[in-house]
Amino acid sequence: MRQKFIEAMTYPRILMAAHIDAADCPMHRYFNPEHGSCLVCEKDLECQWLNRNDEFSALVDQPMDALVATFEFSVDYVDAYLSRENHSLRRCACDSCCWLRDARRLIKQYQNKQARAARK
Repeated sequence: MRQKFIEAMTYPRILMAAHIDAADCPMHRYFNPEHGSCLVCEKDLECQWLNRNDEFSALVDQPMDALVATFEFSVDYVDAYLSRENHSLRRCACDSCCWLRDARRLIKQYQNKQARAARK
């Protein structure tokens, strides 16, 4: 299940990176909490998430609860993006809507698995 969460983070990573214009970013998408431009940037959450959860980070070593929380942030991000774009999640077949439906199913599977384990 861990690997499914890690693989599923690829799409929001691409989406977030696409919304940060590297040409306009003095740090070139590398978040630095001590750099003045990062402190006032409207993309600071995306930048922080990307830097903590890039394809080279040690996601496989994160505790499962932390990994799920990281994934849930990406779900919220994509959900907010779709809301701003006025997508109808039930009817839309775009990549973002499909990813969001799959991501929510993955979270539900994880929660069900946790609930079953707690009953044992």
